[in-house]
Amino acid sequence: MKLDKGKIINSWPFVIAILGILAISKIENQYYLGMIFNTLLWVAIAGSWQIVGGYAGEFSLGHAAFFGIGAYTSTLLYIHFSVSPWIGMFIGAAFAGIIGFLLSWTCFRLRGHFFTLATLAFGQVVLIIATSWRSLTSGSEGLLLPIKMGFWQMSFESKHAYVYLVLIYAISVILFTYVMERRRLGYYLIAYRENDEAARSLGVNTFRARLTASTISAFFTAIGGTIYAQYTFFIEPESVLPVTLSIQAPLVSIVGGLGTPFGPLFGAVLILPLSQFLRGIFGSSFNGLHLIIYGLILIVVLLLMPSGLGPVILKGWRKITGAQVKKINASG
Repeated sequence: MKLDKGKIINSWPFVIAILGILAISKIENQYYLGMIFNTLLWVAIAGSWQIVGGYAGEFSLGHAAFFGIGAYTSTLLYIHFSVSPWIGMFIGAAFAGIIGFLLSWTCFRLRGHFFTLATLAFGQVVLIIATSWRSLTSGSEGLLLPIKMGFWQMSFESKHAYVYLVLIYAISVILFTYVMERRRLGYYLIAYRENDEAARSLGVNTFRARLTASTISAFFTAIGGTIYAQYTFFIEPESVLPVTLSIQAPLVSIVGGLGTPFGPLFGAVLILPLSQFLRGIFGSSFNGLHLIIYGLILIVVLLLMPSGLGPVILKGWRKITGAQVKKINASG
């Protein structure tokens, strides 16, 4: 009985998550539904970046390229060949994974800021190609997706369906990183991040582990591109290949907690709603004031919690639940 009560106490996060999912179905305000969609999308994008950036410590600034590759691949297949976005999503993700593998195979020979600059340059090259190749992408005019409602077309009349779709996407990324962290790949990536020479002296093939992580990271990021394209019904280079995406993905992870499965969740829940609320409150009063306040809040959070929100919140939760379990065990 003592053990069962302890399990019940520690299962409350899952109960809260289920209640949150049920609460989404009751929300009718389109603005809040859009905010939830964007927040969950960033949970998944930042979580995808974490696989190579957080666990391996490879600070990539080129993930916007993979997001855009996923969006353009599925969209072009849908427009020109009537391929369902569900299929195009995985074709685009596989294509992005191959590109991610080739990019990493080349750039992992660089270290530190040289690797970061190389990935940033790659993202900009893809942006230039998408803007210039007008016969394929229509350049800055963008591509308008045909609006044909239906499950097979991944087009839904209600925003609730998109929220649930991106929720599944975010949960899949979190579960993958949670499992990976406890498997050989996760151990190898962390070993490389902490001390590459020591890891290789023990026979760990850190290069292969990083290639695997980079490929998977690109794969998951590209899936988000397809979901975003189907949500907006319109894509153009600046919307799916912006450098801000490559910067915000690590920012969300850093604020939430680098190298933790739930870090992107806590980071996105703080950053996305905060930025939108501040823009709504201060955006019209003084140009740029909301950005100043937003930056100051992030600085304070990082100064007070350098390891991120996630580790601090989870540590507090363990203390609370641990104390409750001890009380239950003492009372018999």
